[in-house]
Amino acid sequence: MPEERAFTVVGTDGSDPSSRAIGWAADEAARTGRDLRVVHVVGAPAGVPGQGGAGVQALVESWNPVLRAGREVALRRRPDLAVEAVLVRDGSAPAALKRYAAGAAEVVIGHRGRGGFTELLLGSTALHLAGRLPVPLTIVRGRDVEPVGEIIVGLDLLEDPAPQLGHAFAVAEARGARLHAFHAWQPAPLAVSAGVDLHAAANTLQSHLAATLAPWRDRYPEVEVVEDVDVGHAVAALVMASAHADLVVVGSRGHVMPIGSVSHGVIHHADCPVTIVRASG
Repeated sequence: MPEERAFTVVGTDGSDPSSRAIGWAADEAARTGRDLRVVHVVGAPAGVPGQGGAGVQALVESWNPVLRAGREVALRRRPDLAVEAVLVRDGSAPAALKRYAAGAAEVVIGHRGRGGFTELLLGSTALHLAGRLPVPLTIVRGRDVEPVGEIIVGLDLLEDPAPQLGHAFAVAEARGARLHAFHAWQPAPLAVSAGVDLHAAANTLQSHLAATLAPWRDRYPEVEVVEDVDVGHAVAALVMASAHADLVVVGSRGHVMPIGSVSHGVIHHADCPVTIVRASG
């Protein structure tokens, strides 16, 4: 029996942000050799067509205009892509997507959906899923521009960076993009007056970053890597850098909450799509 191809899941509710997410997910699935599953979650009564089988699949597409439109968006973007439309009956979109993500390689959603308050920067589904999925979650936000060929990975050198580095290097390789490995730090308020040598501290961090990246450079020799240690707030630095990037990859890191303050700030304010990779363990 042939091995089943890995797939990317993209959620849709028919909104413009979810249509952008479908286009982004279609491109990423094509680059990585995956199939695409366009998922729409509804609180529908029993007897409404669900997933399973070619005949049921045809009923799903004809019955549900959101799924039909989403599938068309994906195929217009990537005509040769294998795209499946899936209707999930559940009262909670985040809960349904979380369960469905168990067999996926990645989940993609738009930064906002239908309903809610337009002044909010991020939709409730994105907030509920961030840091809670066993696979990378990409929130498609920011501008629609031509790719610039740069992926940013934000690193906390006190944490295990392997999950987000593994994802970031794989994405950069698939895209033929440069990887910008970034660490920002803020000296303690009284560090200078206490005689702390900030230059020496920065050099130490630079050496730590280089050592962290060394085995990944060996594993992905075709990926160009830029190392950057910056003095300042990590959120502000990553958001500024996102204006000239195709994707920002961050870890979840949250100990009490599912995501830490840096990831939370980046997914609210970045000027390009953001991928959150949950920490191992």
